[in-house]
Amino acid sequence: MLGDKRSGPSGPGTTIGANVKLAGTLQDASDIVIHGRIEGEVISSQGINISESAYVKGPVSGELVTIAGKVRGSITATGKMEILPSGKVFGSITSKDLSIKSGAIFVGKCTMPTEEKEEIEEKEEEPTEKTKTTYEVE
Repeated sequence: MLGDKRSGPSGPGTTIGANVKLAGTLQDASDIVIHGRIEGEVISSQGINISESAYVKGPVSGELVTIAGKVRGSITATGKMEILPSGKVFGSITSKDLSIKSGAIFVGKCTMPTEEKEEIEEKEEEPTEKTKTTYEVE
């Protein structure tokens, strides 16, 4: 998870302190941990952890996104997204794997893309004579 001390060629990541207010785009190839306030886009190719004291107004995009604070804006998690009990999300979510803990607040729309989407849509078409199932009751 985000607690992994990943420090590859891109470094250990970015931490925004509790007293920091940032306006603009925050982008890092490594993990991002936010304790302060950001008005703008947050992008990481790894994990984003928005702590209980944090507030983000703007789109968030990362592989593993964990929300314990407040987010107003769209969130895209290419891997997993988790909203902890103290988390508040107001906006749309796109994630393959979503976990919303009891006590969390989520107001918005969720999309969970899958590779099987096309297959499901094909199956929902009008049944043909060959695919119709008939039941006889005696």
